[in-house]
Amino acid sequence: MRKKTAVTILLFIVLLTTILMPTNANAYTKLGYSLSKSNAKNFKFYINGSAMGYKNIIINGAKSWNASPYLNTVSKGRDAKPHFIISSSTQDRGATIAVCETWAYKGSKLVAKNEITTFKAFRSLSVGDKTETIAHEFGHGLGLGHVKTKNAIMLDVGFTKKIKPQRDDLNGIKAIYK
Repeated sequence: MRKKTAVTILLFIVLLTTILMPTNANAYTKLGYSLSKSNAKNFKFYINGSAMGYKNIIINGAKSWNASPYLNTVSKGRDAKPHFIISSSTQDRGATIAVCETWAYKGSKLVAKNEITTFKAFRSLSVGDKTETIAHEFGHGLGLGHVKTKNAIMLDVGFTKKIKPQRDDLNGIKAIYK
């Protein structure tokens, strides 16, 4: 009888763990807003003069999302009516390395831009961590939230040591823009 009870409890624990543990297929979260499909397919960004020292990192972070068939970085420059503006601040925000803030919405429709701002702690990161951070912030502007999945670029805390969106991140983009 004890053996049967122990096996039943073990099976219950395995089943419960399987149900509650996020997987690559569905761990991404949405922020509740996103660009229109046409804007996502041709998203544009402008690098403010304050962030020009990180130009190549920013370009690589933006273009990393081109791995999804639903997104494409088409241009950079102020005259392109950008969907993202990237700037750098000397402000010390402690552990906050960067943020992506969306300016304005009309209902649930994006009518303005996203601004990605890096802070003082960003400067001390490796090139790979800087690129991952920028790609992560672009993910927020595209509509993705944080996840606990250790191999997703939208990881809530820390670094994956990957500079491009992973399967979970791309599944999130697919769910939003397909």
